[in-house]
Amino acid sequence: MAWYEIVLLVASILFLLSTVGSLLFGGIDVDFDADIDAGAVLSDVFSFKGLLHFSIGFSLVLTLMREVTFASVSYGVITGLVFAVVLYFLYRFMYAKAQQSMKYTHDIKEMDAEVYFWHKEKRIGEVFVTLEGRPVTITIHCPEGVDLEKGQKLKVSGTRKLVSPSSFETVII
Repeated sequence: MAWYEIVLLVASILFLLSTVGSLLFGGIDVDFDADIDAGAVLSDVFSFKGLLHFSIGFSLVLTLMREVTFASVSYGVITGLVFAVVLYFLYRFMYAKAQQSMKYTHDIKEMDAEVYFWHKEKRIGEVFVTLEGRPVTITIHCPEGVDLEKGQKLKVSGTRKLVSPSSFETVII
């Protein structure tokens, strides 16, 4: 087995391990960046992942050409640089798309809710609201004279932690 085939094998295994690791343990993403003052893009391209991408592209060309000549090394370097730069921009694009899809709602204004639980004496309970596309329970507190029943629909306002009814006309009993 030639040295460039070993480089391809090792780089591919490391790439697969880092990809599977970031998919399974999304919050854990280890990358070592070079401290280059030429800008963030250049520093990110010359990182551990950038080196892996370059190694895969470079050694893949040498493996496919089955020889080490000036031309094959030149093609390998060009291909490795293209791999590193293209995959860097692909990662940036995917990260931006993932950030766009995650919208965290903190303030709740006039949102439809359904009473899930209500404790009459303590004047506190829980309601279901839809946040980020999924049902969530939030604590609700009502002033004196306002009573709720399980299953009742109403409009609420407040924060992600505590809401109160927006329009008391629909909930006064």
